[in-house]
Formats: sequence, structure tokens, C-alpha cells
Amino acid sequence: MARGSLSFNDGLTMENRFGVKDLITMVLLLVLIVSVWLAIKAWDRQWEQLRAIGARMEDQGRDLREIQKQLASGVAVAAPNSANGNASTLPTTGATTGATTGATTGAATDDPFARIRAARAMPNFAAGGLLLDAFGNSVGKLTPMVSTDAYASNVQGYVLESLATRDPMTLKWVPLLASTWETIDRVAEQETAIAKLKSAGKTDEQIATDPSVPPAIEIIFTLRPGLKFSDGEPLTADDVVFTYQWTMNEKVNAPRDRSYLSRITRLEKIADNQVKFTFKEPYFSAFELAGTLGILPKHFYGKYTPEQFNESVGLLLGSGPYRLEDPTNWKPGTLIKLVSNDRYWGQGGAFDSMVWREITNDAAHLAAFRNGDVDVYPATPEQYAQMIREPAILDRAYHYEFDSPQGGYSFIAWNQMKDGKPTIFADVRVRRALTLLLDRERIRQQVFLGKATQATGPYSPLSKQCNPDIKPWPHDVDAAIKLLKEAGFEDRSGKGVIESRAGEKFEFKLTYGSGNAATEKMVLMMKDAFMKAGIVLKPDPLDWAVLVERLNKKDFQAVTLGWTAGLENDIFQIFHSSQAMAEGDNFVNYKSAPLDAIIEQARRTVDEGKRMKLWRQAHRILYEDQPYTFLFFRKSLIFVDKRIANVQLTRMGINGREEWFSPKGQQRPAN
Repeated sequence: MARGSLSFNDGLTMENRFGVKDLITMVLLLVLIVSVWLAIKAWDRQWEQLRAIGARMEDQGRDLREIQKQLASGVAVAAPNSANGNASTLPTTGATTGATTGATTGAATDDPFARIRAARAMPNFAAGGLLLDAFGNSVGKLTPMVSTDAYASNVQGYVLESLATRDPMTLKWVPLLASTWETIDRVAEQETAIAKLKSAGKTDEQIATDPSVPPAIEIIFTLRPGLKFSDGEPLTADDVVFTYQWTMNEKVNAPRDRSYLSRITRLEKIADNQVKFTFKEPYFSAFELAGTLGILPKHFYGKYTPEQFNESVGLLLGSGPYRLEDPTNWKPGTLIKLVSNDRYWGQGGAFDSMVWREITNDAAHLAAFRNGDVDVYPATPEQYAQMIREPAILDRAYHYEFDSPQGGYSFIAWNQMKDGKPTIFADVRVRRALTLLLDRERIRQQVFLGKATQATGPYSPLSKQCNPDIKPWPHDVDAAIKLLKEAGFEDRSGKGVIESRAGEKFEFKLTYGSGNAATEKMVLMMKDAFMKAGIVLKPDPLDWAVLVERLNKKDFQAVTLGWTAGLENDIFQIFHSSQAMAEGDNFVNYKSAPLDAIIEQARRTVDEGKRMKLWRQAHRILYEDQPYTFLFFRKSLIFVDKRIANVQLTRMGINGREEWFSPKGQQRPAN
């Protein structure tokens, strides 16, 4: 027994023999581990810096080779543009004169950088610093065409450029990558030729292939000299043609872009600096379609297969005033950082860099703005009402409240076909009933505090496309219940939930982007409203990237989202039957032959007055069919830190960030 106890006591003694030497050893070991970890992190950072330096040296080497080539050819070489300095005067050429009747021209005398130059002339102007912003949802992809959300489009707008752009105040088209253009309108000539062939007994099929019928519209763009992509490679007509051909490649996952570009019959290179767009049929937005094509560098994107391109998430390189810091390796969930394009051919923006964080929670996003961690904040109406009463906010931020022609509308989309079978939403009576059940005026007041306008369709009340005779569907529970009964839905079990004649309960998931407090509140109000008719709504909040994937696969029952808008909306992409294809934007599988015919006719109608009548007919059909429950056109409610200067309201909304700057002493460090 004593030996056993001794052994036990000896064991305790062994366990307690942890002396000073052991402590010192442990501390040294921990110090060693931490030192190794810090060294690894430092090496990672140094490797990234070395890789960036190597890329920059490679770029500089490319520039030197280009300069040597130009000097050898006897060409005068201009100093490279610095984002922090004044760009040289834009190269100009004389306007092309149209030899054909109906031709119109555009010239480089219209300076697309006039507003940026005006900002630089302000007495407090200073270049440099960082603009820090945040997105309220996750960004899944930055690769052009395969990205699907407005966030990616926002970023791409600073990297990719088009042949022409709109002046935000006059809304007039001005040249950008193009120096001049010539638009040749042969619609009248085409109509005459078609009439002759018809009188000769030719069929529509024969007329469509008859070479004597001229194309309706041709647009010839002449590119500016000296254009370069951000990696130093020249931008030529080959890149314009490549962009079109790449988009139209059926293997490339770009159905949205193809649905528009399909209007272009042919895009051909005339010279290294000249391209011609041909439209076989009249198209009301032909110039906008051609002029706003975001030009992709052939040498960069052409090295990928369509499959590699489709699977990519961060391939973004262009000719714009900013470039993605790493144009090939951006990953979802990381910062989106654009840096000034030192090779920019035009007048660059003031900031050295612009960074977007992802803050998907409203409260966290607001806290970041309050703490000065972001410079711009899009407030919800409830937040806006509170913030404009806070002296601390008003002391450090400007606020803007406006209706934007590009603000778009919110909606609930009812998926009419799932897994190859019609859903409960395939019946127009059901869709109308769901709209009638919603007290949208109550939602407008309680969720959006009146900072919204009820929508009756896809056209803003400010738009000429909007049919003024159409009024919002009323809130009418009795009428909704009656329609549901006609469609075969009643409370057959007495449990308060309506069922179809086959005994199927009327239950559905409403999918929406998570993290938005206003949306959460609206969905709860919708749930209560539908329950009054015995319909069970199950909230289904999803991360944005997952939601987009569900849309592409049409794997949802109903979804509440918003579409952005333009000055004149072509609704083909969203509501035409042909766009109900896989990954098309008609993700609710809505099909209407009468609407298809009107959309097609409107797109062919160049005369604005006649076209607006057609769009208003389309508005009426969508109002009656309710493929969406159209919700609201919401006001933009924006706060901008006062250290950002020259923020202005234009006819397009808030002016572009290329025009913003931070005066000296108020700049964020670029790091």
C-alpha cells in the first residue's frame, strides 16, 4: 500500500516539476513560432509586391519598346499621361461627311472630358488619394458579360470604354474612343425596294435574302489615334470586331448581351482605325447599341477558351481611366481595388485608387459610414430620415435625394415554369390576385416613408414610354379571393390555408437578397398580406451570388428584385418569349405572342412618336398579365463625405466619380 501511495505521490511530484527553465523554454518556443509566422506573412506580402513590381517593369519595358519602335519610324512621341497631371489635348480629326442621303455625323469637337477639365480648374482641386466605398451585396464575378449584377457593371464602367458616351447634362452623344462617326439611314430606300419586290410577287423569305434590298442603317466609327489598353497594347478596329464576335459566340455565356447585339447584322473592320456596323432592319436604338459596346482587348481575352472565360470570376482589363489592380486574379469576397491607369489616353480621374468593400449587413454598412470607413452611403428611407436629423452626420456629409431616370424599379417575379412543369403562377388570375392582396401604398409609406412611386409596369412615370392611362392595381382582398376561387383555390380543410382542386396547398418561397432591412420588413408585410387569403409565404433570404445562380437555373418559385433602367427601356431581354431560354433574363418563363409582336415592331420603329404608342401598348399587356407584381420606383438617397468635392446632380443622377476629388489635406492615403 505504501509503495502504491508512493507511486501516486511520486506521480504528483513529477507533474508539478515545471520550473523557471521550462517557462523560459516555452516562451522562447512561442517567440520562435510567432517569428516564423510573421516571417511567412511578410514573405507573402513581399512576394505580392515583387509580383506587382515585376508586372510594372514588364509594362514599362513594353512601353519602352513601343517608344523605340515609334522613334525608329520617325514618329513624334508624346509624354505618357499621368493620372495626377493634365492630359494632353485630345487628338481630333475633321468630321466625316455623309455622302448618302440621311447620313448624320459626329465629331471630336465634342470633348467627353470637358466636365473633368472643369473640375481640375477649380481652385481647391488636388489629385491623389483614395475613394472608399462598399457594396451591400456580395459580388460573384467581375468578368464582363458573364457577370450579371449592377455592382459588377458599376466597376466595369471605370475600366471598359465605348465608342461614344452621353453628356450627363445635355444627354447628347459625344465621341469617346471614336473621333467621328457617320450614320447612314437607308430605311426609306429599303422600304421602297421591299415594296417593289412585293409588287413583283416575291415572298418574305425571298425578300429577306434579295441583295437588291439595302440594309436599313449603317454606322461607321473612326477611332482616335493613340488609343491604348491599360497594359500598353494599342486599341484598334480588331478589338472592336473581336468584342462583337466574342459576345455572339454561342459558347460564351452571354445571353443578355447577345439578345441585344443580335440586332447587328454585321460588324466589319474597314481600316485599323475604322469599323462599320450594319443593321439589316431598322432599330430605334441602333446608335446606342453600337456606340456603347464596351470594347474588350483581343490580345487579353482571346487567349482564353469560352469555357475558361465562362468559369472565370476576375478577368477585367480595358482602356478606361482606371484598371483592376490585378486583372486576372481577383476573387469573390476580396476587396475590389481599381488604380489609376497611368497610360490613359484621355483625361483621367483625380483619385489614385478606388476601393469597394463588401458589407452585406445594413447596420454594419451604416456603422462603417458613421465611422468614416466609407465615403459614400446609399441610405434606406428610414435611415435617411434619421440621418438628416443628426448634426454629426450633417457636419461631415452632404445628402442627396433624387429620382433618377436610370433608377429602375422593384418587383416580385412569379416563376411560371419550374422543372419543366407549369407552376401555380402560370394562371394569370393567380398573379393578379397576388398583386391585389398587397397594400402597396401601406408598404410605400411604412417601409419607404413615401420615398417611392408605385409602379404599374417597367416604365417610370417620368418616361414617355409610360402609359398615363394606367393606374396602380388597388388593394382589394375580396377581389383577390374571388379570382383565387375561379382559379380553383379554396380553404377545403378549414385550416386557413387554401388548396387547389388536387389538394395542393398554396405555399411558396419568396427568394430575396439577404441583409437588407427594408426588404426584410417588406417581405414580412407581404407574408401577412397573403395570409389573409390563406396563402403561405415562406421567406427565403440568400446571399447575392447564390441568388444569381438560382436565377440562372430558374430554380426558384418567386423572387423580389429590381431592374436598373435607361432613358428608353428595351424590354426585349426581360419579357420576350425568346429570352425564356437557359440563363436568359426572362427567368419567369413568361410568354405572350401579342407582346412579342409589339416589342418586335417597337424595336423596328425609328419614329419616336409611333414607337412610344407601341411601348404604351406593351405597358398595357404587362399590366394585365402581371408576370411581375410591379412594386416601386424608389428615390435615390445618397450621403457623401464632405471631404469629397464636386459631387453634382445631373439629368442622369449623381455625376461620375471621374469628376470627384479630395482637396489637399482631406485625402485618404492611397494605401
